[in-house]
Amino acid sequence: MRPWIAAALVCLALTACGGRLLPSAPTGAAWDALPNACYVTTIAPKTVKARITFYGWPDNTPPGNAIAHPVIHQVAGGDGTYCNPTTFATENANNKRIPYGTKIYVSYMKQYFIREDQCAPSGPSSGSGSNGCTKLWFDLWIGGNAHSNFDDVIDCEIALTKSTDVSVVLDPGPDLPVANSGPIYRNSPTPKGTCDGKPSPV
Repeated sequence: MRPWIAAALVCLALTACGGRLLPSAPTGAAWDALPNACYVTTIAPKTVKARITFYGWPDNTPPGNAIAHPVIHQVAGGDGTYCNPTTFATENANNKRIPYGTKIYVSYMKQYFIREDQCAPSGPSSGSGSNGCTKLWFDLWIGGNAHSNFDDVIDCEIALTKSTDVSVVLDPGPDLPVANSGPIYRNSPTPKGTCDGKPSPV
């Protein structure tokens, strides 16, 4: 195929080549309010029960913010909003059901996430998702950086992890409530930072 034809076909899959993928969803006020550069995928909400854990800079494999399959971020990130969902990982066995670029909404976190990573069973033993993600299990990027107190990041992960499966919306629409947009773990205020909008656990 000629390069210009391939580029035109890709462009047709986007709205004005602005980064918005055409959704399978009705139009409406929530849709119309989205910025043109918003990353939109299929909107076909389905609520499932899934295991939720968290990972960050210290317990990523290797430690840092690298991700396996960048989609809208070159490294793990996002602010939890519909247009800028935060990175999550799941196991490779879910590649067909939860392909890279899939958005989810985690109800108890009130934030959106996007699959850009895969779970690695060889991660450090300190994190809540360190032993891999089996079956329907989503490991959510919590944040942190080279200047973070690694114990505080891990404490935040553990504090937010539920002991049972929770409700998760696959392929959600843009109109769900968002709380505490931005990194889930933040280095400030000192000494222990902020965990999901609250002082980090002691």
